[in-house]
Amino acid sequence: MNIHNMINISTRTLGDDEHRFINEIASLLAPWGMPVMSGRVFGYVLLNQGPVSVNQIAADLKTSKVGAWNAARRLEEFGHVRRYGEPGSKRALYGPTDNFAAPLVEQCSLLGALGILLQKRASTTAKGDVAVRLQEMAQFYLSMRQAMEAAVKKLNASRSVKKR
Repeated sequence: MNIHNMINISTRTLGDDEHRFINEIASLLAPWGMPVMSGRVFGYVLLNQGPVSVNQIAADLKTSKVGAWNAARRLEEFGHVRRYGEPGSKRALYGPTDNFAAPLVEQCSLLGALGILLQKRASTTAKGDVAVRLQEMAQFYLSMRQAMEAAVKKLNASRSVKKR
């Protein structure tokens, strides 16, 4: 795919529905520790047909280029967006990733590790109702990890079928 055909190069005025979507994404991701600006950039990138430059993001969200760049880099670090380069240029373009699971891989691993720790140590560290509660937590966390892993496998399987 030619990256130049994917670039959205015109500055546009975002509509009320687009602003609402962008701000709702930011609000929903804030409790997970995502800065509001990163959440806004993520919502904006999701609404674009293809990768956009930091200049484009800053202009459309009416924010600074530094703020847009920092937000985009943070999103890239955690797997929410993908960075594209332009041949012969240092300019970075950001677009949504096709790997929807990337941002959740760390949480999935953490749930598994926490579940295993609770499962192994519940009976040796706690007694009575506390031990029962720790075992229930362990089972819940391990079930969540298993459900997330199953969802990722299902997504990957459906994509491989579509490619055939």
